Amino acid sequence: MGSNPNGATSPGARPIQPLRELLVAVGEAVANLNTTVVGLDAVERGHEKPETLNISWNPQDRVAAARKSRRFVLEAVLVRVAEALSEFVTATAQLPRFSSVRSRWDSNTTRADKLADVAAELLGSGNHLVAGAALLVHWRNRAVHPRSRASLTPQQMRNLRSASAEIDSSFAGLSVDRLLNDFEIGHPTLKDISSLIAMSIRMAREMDKAVNFLSKDELDILLEYYGLTARISEINAQTTPCKRQASVLRLLQSSAPGLMEAYSRLQPSAARHGE
Repeated sequence: MGSNPNGATSPGARPIQPLRELLVAVGEAVANLNTTVVGLDAVERGHEKPETLNISWNPQDRVAAARKSRRFVLEAVLVRVAEALSEFVTATAQLPRFSSVRSRWDSNTTRADKLADVAAELLGSGNHLVAGAALLVHWRNRAVHPRSRASLTPQQMRNLRSASAEIDSSFAGLSVDRLLNDFEIGHPTLKDISSLIAMSIRMAREMDKAVNFLSKDELDILLEYYGLTARISEINAQTTPCKRQASVLRLLQSSAPGLMEAYSRLQPSAARHGE
């Protein structure tokens, strides 16, 4: 299973590659969202278009225009984060422990279903963070496909509602009832989307903790998934034994730093073996 003998991750364990990539993608999306929200606030307050900005912009109602743009940006961020979440799930699901989960998937299995399946395998089917992340993916689907009726399962709905008090406390007064109502009417608020992103990241961190200590087989699978197996083979063929590990670690540092710990632990340097 790729875990420590006592079932815990190593002290001070760093995120492996799937989580690292998710954090980078979501961090960029949130930073851009925040910058845009600040700019739109300036529009609402009367900021004029600079003469050097060569665009056509003269809304009749500045406040309405800014708020319409905010909704557009929120939906764009939903798409970006949902895509990053799906990639995180796809990469994580490559590990052997999820083979039985993958075997149940077919062409009709949605991204939200895959997320829920993989996350539930690690965190349990009653986890409200999983329901929050699934809701984010469904919201993305409704934003992209206006006729979509993608929605939570009854169990996921119960998971969110039963955790209402905890969610209110953990996410600055977020109301589950209002969140679900905003989802149904298709009017995302900044608080809705920021909270769902935070839930998704917390879920992903918990999942990473559960799979963080990779086995040799798991490392090999992720190296192949990220297209690094062939590149490492080239290094091994072209580099002297005593320099191979350092060369591979440089490659991982630039391409997949989330696999460096496992490679260092599972691929002892040639020098230690007297090569």
